[in-house]
Amino acid sequence: MFREGIRSRIERESDMTVVGEAGTAEEAFDLVEQTDPTVLILDIRLPNMSGLEAARRLRNRHPDLSILLLTGYDFDQYVRAAARARIQGYLLKDSPQEELVDAVHEIARGGTVLSPDVASKVIENLAEVSDSGRPKRISELTVREIEILEMLFQGMRNAAIGDRLEISTRTVEAHVGNVISKLGAQNRTEAVQIALENRIIR
Repeated sequence: MFREGIRSRIERESDMTVVGEAGTAEEAFDLVEQTDPTVLILDIRLPNMSGLEAARRLRNRHPDLSILLLTGYDFDQYVRAAARARIQGYLLKDSPQEELVDAVHEIARGGTVLSPDVASKVIENLAEVSDSGRPKRISELTVREIEILEMLFQGMRNAAIGDRLEISTRTVEAHVGNVISKLGAQNRTEAVQIALENRIIR
């Protein structure tokens, strides 16, 4: 439904054509190979692979491809990761459709776009202190650690997380330990709660 809405709105633009749609990263890779689009609108959450990882691979294979990342997250660590992946646009999913159209136009012209709500979040410089008084180092969380936080929120155990990410259980344990430390939490349950309160996951 969300994808249909985007397609319907873009097709109303006389200078835009939707050349295809994909539901997975693998489908997106094939579609880009077949159609060579000017702009790719990519969801940050894809089955079996994050949108950020898909964007990195696409940019490596197609350096001239412009990518607009759609996300429900305004957490600045995602923005930093997007910048490292050389993504030209970062827009929240609940942005007005006109803002989406403007973003596609701007990116197609070679510009960059950052959702106003995300920009405000990035420039905030608030003291980050947990209830226990220990400082939280939220901005130091890596994208992989955020992915693991999401899986912890889903109730997944270390072994299942390791299988999903194709890493060892010991590596997962190390990531979880880092997450707990950076969030100033006592345990993984508290870490998830802090992540929810700070809109790192949802």
